[in-house]
Amino acid sequence: MGHGIAVELARGGHRVDVHDADRRVVASLAERVDRALAACGLSEAGGAEVKARITAVADLADAVGAADVVVEAVPERMDVKHAVLGAVESVAAPDVAIWSNTSVLPVTEVAGAMARPERLVGVHWWNPPYVVPLVEIAPGARTAAAHVEEADRLVTALGKTTVRLKRDVPGFIGNRLQFAMVREALHLVDAGVCDPGTVDVVVRSSFGLRLAAVGPMENADYIGLELTRSILGNLAPHLSTAAAAFPVLDELLAEGRRLLAWPPGHAEEVARRLDSGIRRNLTGAAPGRGSAVPRSTTTPGLEGS
Repeated sequence: MGHGIAVELARGGHRVDVHDADRRVVASLAERVDRALAACGLSEAGGAEVKARITAVADLADAVGAADVVVEAVPERMDVKHAVLGAVESVAAPDVAIWSNTSVLPVTEVAGAMARPERLVGVHWWNPPYVVPLVEIAPGARTAAAHVEEADRLVTALGKTTVRLKRDVPGFIGNRLQFAMVREALHLVDAGVCDPGTVDVVVRSSFGLRLAAVGPMENADYIGLELTRSILGNLAPHLSTAAAAFPVLDELLAEGRRLLAWPPGHAEEVARRLDSGIRRNLTGAAPGRGSAVPRSTTTPGLEGS
């Protein structure tokens, strides 16, 4: 995620320093940026201009010492987040905002070990950041409102669609909705209703076709709230409320298997289908808010631990 966020910031005119504790990740930055720029469809000249704004930096202090904003994009482990943010705070200017790209962990808890938790903002980019327009912005319990406003202005100025959460919750909005469906899908498989492949056929061939054009709230209004309430009243008691046990996943993980068959080359085919499908649906996506002009900045993106 870090290199993809760096590409989006650089496309918006910002200078970006990228640091990682793993030197192999730093060494592969140029290659990954090249692939991202190719996916953006930029001309050779345009791509070179964007790439020139992105610099791999071996030392953390050199990366964040003069930054206007710091972006953290390390794995979703609280101990790793705390260690990295502690290291960042030791070398970053005291008033600089820090954005966490956490997609699941509560922003308040991520900021729990920070000396100045008011500077941490949850800024969740979707993968790949240079294709998916949405960025979710959430405050922690002690986040300064000015830092939330700054994040919203800067990200909106990149042409992204921003949504701002009113309060901090695990998973933001998108992942809570997405994994509520995954939980029910696994429940149907566990209950012997269908196999995993059938779940995907049903989603892709029915309501999945309309989601990019009409969201669930608009659809509820469209079909009528009386019908919506009636359906929920009959169906909700039968939906999964599992909070810990997911037998089908536990069994597959123990056996080293997947939900579906993955023949050679299938991962590449899925990646191509994902990219083309997202781009095809972008015409139905909501536009970004605002038209603020981003200020010049150096924004380190941290990848890995």
